[in-house]
Amino acid sequence: MTHLVKLFLGARVVKTSIAAGLALYLASFLHYPGYTYAALIAVLATQKSLTRSFGLAKYQVFSSFIGTLGGNLAAYYFGTHPFIGAVLVYALFIIHLRLGWRDTILISIVTALNSFSTFEGELVVHASKQMSIVLIGIGCSIIVNLMAVPRYEHKLEELLNRSEGMLRGLFYMILNDLDRFDQRMSKQDFARQVKEVRTYIQEARHYAELMFEDQRFYPIKGRETQQAIRTLRQMELLSNHLLRLNETLEKVEIWVEPIPWVSRLLNVVLLAQARVFHGRPAHFSLIDRAIGNLDQLFERMDLPKNRLEFTTRASLLHFYMNLKSYYEDLKGICGLSPKP
Repeated sequence: MTHLVKLFLGARVVKTSIAAGLALYLASFLHYPGYTYAALIAVLATQKSLTRSFGLAKYQVFSSFIGTLGGNLAAYYFGTHPFIGAVLVYALFIIHLRLGWRDTILISIVTALNSFSTFEGELVVHASKQMSIVLIGIGCSIIVNLMAVPRYEHKLEELLNRSEGMLRGLFYMILNDLDRFDQRMSKQDFARQVKEVRTYIQEARHYAELMFEDQRFYPIKGRETQQAIRTLRQMELLSNHLLRLNETLEKVEIWVEPIPWVSRLLNVVLLAQARVFHGRPAHFSLIDRAIGNLDQLFERMDLPKNRLEFTTRASLLHFYMNLKSYYEDLKGICGLSPKP
């Protein structure tokens, strides 16, 4: 039900519908033939960001001109046989691929076929009417977008909070699994959850990039949007570290001396992560000091007594190194450079 509500009440869906209706009304009011084509152009011209709408509009106009010219010339000289239409479509594909205008191939082909199929015999007059319809469709799309600038800050904030909460939940699972050696989450299940987190992170990055494109239309500063993009980039790195932490944890099969200390560090990093994402000071200097002490503990450890203890210590050390990498990328969210 929620999915249907989002589908039918999304802002872009509403704006596209309004632009199509407005274009349809204007083209019919001016008595242009095939005026429904104006609504189709408005639908194709509406983009996710206002900057994209403006940036793509000029190429859409050029492509529409090529399509209109090609469709009218083909109909005028060769008639409206379906085979001629197929050749026309092929030619438009070649032209646009050569020009590198992949995003406007569809609008050019639609324009050409509409001009081709509704040709009235007067070349200049018919071509002028077709281009007028195109300009009406593109213009209505831009006007509606200007009246209601796309806004994604609430969606971005929701996705950021959800992604951070899921990252924290996965980190907490690792913390719980460190000192228990049975009933751990399987590698496959953990990887599926990490994949789900990455999906939310990528969606959030998409919205953040759209906001950055339209930053001059937003009351927020571009610097804040850049911070969101940097945070999401670091969150992707954190998800990669979580996978490696889970993989190395599987090889920690028995209790060894450093486990309580590593467990405490996990708790501290988890608390620091919550403070970082809520915009509060995380006291990194204290954590750095604790990591230095733990480094010395690993160096002073006695030699292992058997092969199992040796492999477990090696895996725990590997786990600890991955944890430090996780921590350094967490600091990167605050703009702190990782240690060499």
